[in-house]
Amino acid sequence: MAASDATLVLKALNGDQAAFGELYDRYAGLVRAIGYDSISDRDAVQDLTQEVFIRAYTKLSGLKEPDRFGPWLVGMAKNVGREFRRGKARDRHVLVGLEPEAPAVEATDEQQERLKLVSEAMKTLDEQEQLALHVHYLRNENADEGKKLLGMSRSSYYRLLDRAKKKIGKILESDD
Repeated sequence: MAASDATLVLKALNGDQAAFGELYDRYAGLVRAIGYDSISDRDAVQDLTQEVFIRAYTKLSGLKEPDRFGPWLVGMAKNVGREFRRGKARDRHVLVGLEPEAPAVEATDEQQERLKLVSEAMKTLDEQEQLALHVHYLRNENADEGKKLLGMSRSSYYRLLDRAKKKIGKILESDD
C-alpha cells in the first residue's frame, strides 16, 4: 500500500529525500499539466515544474496540514504559473535526488494534431474545469482524491468533471 501524502511529508521533513522524491513522482504530471495550461510552452513547463517543487521543498516546514500537500502544491503551481506568465525572472535549479523524466515517445502527425485540438479545447475551460480533467485523467484519481485536491464536495467534483468533459466533447465534435 502506498504511503499517504502526510506520511511522506513527515518523512521528508525528517530528511528523507526518497520520500520527497515519491511526492514528486506522485504530483509531477499534475504540476506539468497546470504549468502547460498557464504558459503553453513545453520547454518552460519543465522549468516551472522544477521551480514549484523547489519551492515546495524549501517551504515544506510551513505546511501546517501535511495531509493537504496535494491542494497546497496545486495552489503553488497556479501561483508559479502566474509568475511565469508575467515574465518574472526564473531561477534554473536542479532538484537533487530525482531521476530525470524519460524522453517522450514521438507521436504520429495525426496524434499530434489531435493533441493540439485537445490542448486548444482545454484552454477554453475555466481553471477548475481544467484541474478536474487533469486530476481525473492524468492522475487517474478517484472522486475522493479529486474532491480533496480541488477542495470541494464529491457531488460538486462530479458536476465539474461532467461539465468539463461535455465542453471538451462539443469542441472536439465540431472540429471533426
